[in-house]
Amino acid sequence: MKKLIIGIVCLGILNSCKNTKYPISQYSEKATNVKLLLDSTDLGKNYNGTVLISDGNDILFQSAYGFNQHDKETNKIETKYDIASMGKMFTAVSIIQLKERGKLTLEQTIGEILPDYPNSEAKVITVQQLLSHTSGLGDYFSPEFDMRKDSINNLADFLPFFVNDPLEFKPGERMRYSNAGYIVLGLMIEKIVGKSYNEYLTENIFNPANMTSTGPLSGSAGGGNSTVVDLQKFALAFQGHKLVNEESFKLMTTDHFNNGYGYGMSLRDLNGTKIYGHNGGAPGISGELDMVVGEPLIIITMSNRSPNDGWAQVRTNIRKEFFGSTPEIEKFLNTEQVIKTYQDKGFDEASKKLTELGNNIIDRNAFEYAEKYAMQGQSNKAIDILKLLVQAYPDQWYPYSFLADFQLQAGQNEEAIKNFKKSLELNPENEQAIEKLKILESQK
Repeated sequence: MKKLIIGIVCLGILNSCKNTKYPISQYSEKATNVKLLLDSTDLGKNYNGTVLISDGNDILFQSAYGFNQHDKETNKIETKYDIASMGKMFTAVSIIQLKERGKLTLEQTIGEILPDYPNSEAKVITVQQLLSHTSGLGDYFSPEFDMRKDSINNLADFLPFFVNDPLEFKPGERMRYSNAGYIVLGLMIEKIVGKSYNEYLTENIFNPANMTSTGPLSGSAGGGNSTVVDLQKFALAFQGHKLVNEESFKLMTTDHFNNGYGYGMSLRDLNGTKIYGHNGGAPGISGELDMVVGEPLIIITMSNRSPNDGWAQVRTNIRKEFFGSTPEIEKFLNTEQVIKTYQDKGFDEASKKLTELGNNIIDRNAFEYAEKYAMQGQSNKAIDILKLLVQAYPDQWYPYSFLADFQLQAGQNEEAIKNFKKSLELNPENEQAIEKLKILESQK
């Protein structure tokens, strides 16, 4: 109890500043609980990143954990992290600023703003559809992009990686998260203002918000560096209508297409609390800015590890503390319990734990753990995790197919054949299983 009382009075204690005091607010108890959780459990030990929680301007908790795996530097409050797709918020704000100034409308098309755009099929896509990921455009990430990404010097250099691709669906028909679409938005900004994308951001977002440790961005779909402090400044400026007016703020944080996304803002309802912001993730990169509609709460988590290497665990537990549990949160935490049980006590105990939890785990997360083991050369452990995935999803074809693939790589051909066949029983159109079985049968 004494420790809890001290925590309420002295939130956000940094390793280098044990006596720093922070103000009491409606969120103080929850912020204290987060601090105690991170400082007293494996969550903090396994986290390599920085957390900032504030009530408007008042910082309730900020602390850094771990180190950067590349340069071994200890993480600090002022550490710069790659923001990945969090940069989409800046692109969307820029577009809405231009709308406020009468420089464009959301109904205008690519063809109207960029008449020389090379793909005529895409010229009918509107600004609104680009902002909301309902354009039909896809992505630019590919093996070719990975090989040539160092040659990208400006936004136009991204075009060859996607501009000739056919649309994946009719614009406005549905949602498909599109990095390519946000590159096009960046090109629109440059065309309209006659400046580079980063020049515009500096003059119209970073400087007005006093973000002195952000940018330049790698592109208008994301990438580039920032800090938790700068992202708090951005949140304050955005919430305070210093970057866009109140009407535009509501426009950006409204789910226009019932797809969980506004304009450059991810939207979610956690037990009646409306959350907006954006995350970013890639190998060695993870982070998120959470803001609350109608409240001054700001939560920022950033890490220089991949999402499932400590960051997702911290972010999820913080959300549970502030907004309560949800089926998605419980499913995530169940997955973590099963994996930890496997790591500590082995397969049989993990299988029992999975049964106790009603086989309620996230397939994607379990598969990521299996992949990690496989990349470390621990194929038997990877196979064990996939067997647990099969236990959790016995009526789905893909866990059997994944398991068979890993068994095949480990030389367990007979077991692989059984699971490929089981996959085909559930999905006769699984072409990969059909091809693999042909090869395996021919080798007998």
